[in-house]
Amino acid sequence: MGLSGKLIGAGLGFYLGGPLGAVIGGIIGHYVKDAPLGAAGPAPSDDPRVRQQQEELYFVASLVGICTAMLKADGEVRQEEVRAIRTFFSDRLGYRGESLEIVRGLIKQFLRQGVDVDALCADVARRADYPARLLLVECLTEVALADGRMHPAEQALLSRVVTLLGVDPADVRRAGAAPGAAGTARAASDYEILGVPPEAGPDEVKRAYRELAKKYHPDRVAHLGDEFRELAHKKFVQIQEAYDRVRAARGWA
Repeated sequence: MGLSGKLIGAGLGFYLGGPLGAVIGGIIGHYVKDAPLGAAGPAPSDDPRVRQQQEELYFVASLVGICTAMLKADGEVRQEEVRAIRTFFSDRLGYRGESLEIVRGLIKQFLRQGVDVDALCADVARRADYPARLLLVECLTEVALADGRMHPAEQALLSRVVTLLGVDPADVRRAGAAPGAAGTARAASDYEILGVPPEAGPDEVKRAYRELAKKYHPDRVAHLGDEFRELAHKKFVQIQEAYDRVRAARGWA
């Protein structure tokens, strides 16, 4: 379903402070200004449904904000890079219609206003738990590698974001595409996905798998909405399949 139909609930009572305040406020104001009075009454701040809407909106805005900062990292904003962000939301997350328009609006506002990456990452690190921050880095990596290559300036910014978010570099790019030495996309091996050397024994491999399962389990990011939960599920399956292949190749029960 994406963000469509959620902004009224998310906007009412949303704390519009921090580095995202003006941007989110502008988006909410644009989409709810014509809503019929009373269509959705003020939601109490302790309403779990509204809290989830707020967290999802905040996560999406944070992701788009850092993505646009990466667009400008090399000093030039290319249209194919802008399209890569929209394509990630449309193809990977299934955003359509108004939900995709909201993403477009966020991109435009962030490109126009700029992004204080340090302040935004500090705010995300304060608000979000580790699995959500890890998923954010995974999404950023995927968008940056959408054209098959990550520009050195983008890679430098992404590395800084990883540090600012307090994400362990060893957890980065466990599943799916990973940048090689020249920044080109490549498939991670099963051992790289699990974060163990090829000579690791069964106990070490099992421990690594269990630790990754805790960090990447889709239920840990369910509060970000069905789309991001499904994305996390796909990455979790990659980890599970890598573990199964290693076990089968080594003849472990």
